[in-house]
Amino acid sequence: MFFLNTSKTYEPEIIINPNTRKIDIPEELYNIGVVADDNAEMVNIRIPRYFDGCDLSTRRCTISYNNALKERGVYTVNEIKIENDSLLLSWYISKFVTKKSGKIYFVVEFKKDMDERGRAYSWSTLPAELNVMAGLDDNLVIDESDLSLYRSLLSHIQATDRRVTGLIEQIGNITQPSVNLDLLNSQIADLQSNVNFIKESAAYIDGRQTVNEEVI
Repeated sequence: MFFLNTSKTYEPEIIINPNTRKIDIPEELYNIGVVADDNAEMVNIRIPRYFDGCDLSTRRCTISYNNALKERGVYTVNEIKIENDSLLLSWYISKFVTKKSGKIYFVVEFKKDMDERGRAYSWSTLPAELNVMAGLDDNLVIDESDLSLYRSLLSHIQATDRRVTGLIEQIGNITQPSVNLDLLNSQIADLQSNVNFIKESAAYIDGRQTVNEEVI
């Protein structure tokens, strides 16, 4: 991380109020870019340097976001300018942010493993919203391994649905002597196995790794 004491021509800035934790986004910055943009847009975010006696310039600053696909990413702010009693953070909007058109949500965080009091420090804003605009071709390309998983998961869901229907019919006739209880128990165990597979697959899909962007 490096700090610069410079001045420049005014550009629209996102403003953070540390007391309310709210992020004020100018109208002209709401549409942050177009799908597939990569480091083509740099957003300035201003925050007071001092908050509750803490010098935020001594903390590590990150921007955590969910893109329009609801994938989590973390951007480490590597360029911070000290201007009087405020900090100007530079956020380069990457292809992870613009992966899909739609709304993205982000927070700005300051952290330190051990502060001047000998304690861990963590501070965050409230979530704010930006928008990624659609490009000429906004089709999502699914990874082949993911496509195989989706097909397998769909097959198991369809098979489970058919078995549930069959079991419901057998349970309705459970008082009849012709019902084989051992077979019914075996089918229930098989059904539970399918349900467990679906749960594990869904957890894999939902629990993908957070993208930690490389430092610009």
